[in-house]
Amino acid sequence: MPSRRQPRLPITLCNLLLCIAPSFAHMEMSWPYPLHSKYNPDAVAADVDYSMTSPLSSDGSNFPCKGYQNDRPKQIVETYTAGSSYNITLAGSATHRGGSCQISLSYDNGATFRVIKSMIGGCPLKDTYDFSVPSYAPNGNALLAWTWQNEVGNREFYMNCAEVNVVSGSQKRRRRRDVQSFDQLPFIWKANLEGINDCTTTEGDDPIYPNPGPDVEYGNGCSSSSAPSPGTCDSATPFGQTYEDLGDSTLSSPTDTDSPSSSESTDSYSASDSTITTSAAPKTTSAEGYSDDSMTESWNHGKGGYGNGYASDDSATESYDRGSHGPPGFMTKFGSDDSATEAWNGGGGGRARPTDPPRARPASTDSRSTVTVTADCESTVVITVHPSATMTTSTTPGPSATGSIRPPYATGSIESVNAKYLPCVPGTFLCTSKTTFLTCNYNDGTVTSDETWVYSSRSERTAAAGMECLPVLAPYSSSTDQYGQQSGVKSGSYRDDRYIRERPDGDCDVDGSFKCTAGGTQFSVCDHGGWVAMGAVAAGTTCSNGKIIASG
Repeated sequence: MPSRRQPRLPITLCNLLLCIAPSFAHMEMSWPYPLHSKYNPDAVAADVDYSMTSPLSSDGSNFPCKGYQNDRPKQIVETYTAGSSYNITLAGSATHRGGSCQISLSYDNGATFRVIKSMIGGCPLKDTYDFSVPSYAPNGNALLAWTWQNEVGNREFYMNCAEVNVVSGSQKRRRRRDVQSFDQLPFIWKANLEGINDCTTTEGDDPIYPNPGPDVEYGNGCSSSSAPSPGTCDSATPFGQTYEDLGDSTLSSPTDTDSPSSSESTDSYSASDSTITTSAAPKTTSAEGYSDDSMTESWNHGKGGYGNGYASDDSATESYDRGSHGPPGFMTKFGSDDSATEAWNGGGGGRARPTDPPRARPASTDSRSTVTVTADCESTVVITVHPSATMTTSTTPGPSATGSIRPPYATGSIESVNAKYLPCVPGTFLCTSKTTFLTCNYNDGTVTSDETWVYSSRSERTAAAGMECLPVLAPYSSSTDQYGQQSGVKSGSYRDDRYIRERPDGDCDVDGSFKCTAGGTQFSVCDHGGWVAMGAVAAGTTCSNGKIIASG
């Protein structure tokens, strides 16, 4: 495919186009992955919204989050620790000379959003903004929202939302005053939404939020002494027209968050992209505890999941629901005859997102136990194990699409990188190492190139702890000639690298194959080119030479 050169437009013409065609190529949040985002490798193709750069409807009919927050099951894309710092990444070309933005959290499915950072003036002129999750932020699933009111162009309101999970920064339970501190954060500032309020922004002015929250970043000449924008634009009500109370809000009342006793507790909360409900009877010692003779636990991943089940009066129950996209799961059920059945399932067939797998807990079985492990994904693995010398194994692994043909990191000077990997697709990542990557951004003249979109050393970022950059080749669509062939990339493909959770066990070549770990007491499964830790093997079995066999 020949390289297509796009002419550079004069700056004055670019500014004119921003004013007369504000609906073309605005900005969007690319990390954390927003709901229905094209950047999410786990997004179902039919559900991807390619208009994420567009503002919300001026009548407020799709506020908040275009209604996507009502999708179930939830798909958590990132876990934050309260009190820690993170960042968001923005992609797009039409910044409308900036404006003002906010980052907020909602624990009530978008009824209200509490501001954790405001960027007043000059936002989004950068493609990355740092923020901190308050140390007093409650545990649970939440919506992280990026909102923006542009400086020039039509009077608009932009909003992208991502499903995230917030966990405590310490092992101590939240006290009442902590939750009240979060409740004291301001609500997001809303304007240019006729169905929500009568607030509007002024052409050429950056909105000055009167209640910007605990963390403020000023730009474009704005400061803390700037006169606030008029009107009451940060009221909690009315709720947006897309808001629905689905009964799974994770923000507990203050009385629900006091420390429970060690002998009896009832706790409801959410973790990662799971929905967890735990109830413990007096014989247990914590909300997640379980006794030796009674325990029920299940983890559902799409069509299958992980779980242990027993039935008795003294029981602890945990349920995890990861929807249809994510890492493989495990399920163990115990019948009245002490038989055990375990099933492994790869879910709905999408790319396995690098999310921490569930902990496989030891199951107590005797010599009569039978364990069946079934994998139902792109490859099929069926194993029947008896705690004896006999074993039946049937394995049909499939080759990985990513493990053995992973492209190299883009090393060298920025000039050599652009020589190999232009033209680039706007907003895509390019790994320069396992922990550093570039973003394809608009060429503002700082890079010597005739291309409109380039990689710049100014856009280089470092992966957060526990994350890594994964080189990935993506095929060009046969229905478009918008982008040309990159000279350093295999014909018909372009670099579309991914920002993923770290894979400490590395890549693999055969999907469905097993790898024994921890001296055979645990194992990992090769899934979409990477090892996914599955935890402990079932009682009475061991992992040896990539197979689960009977112990002894």
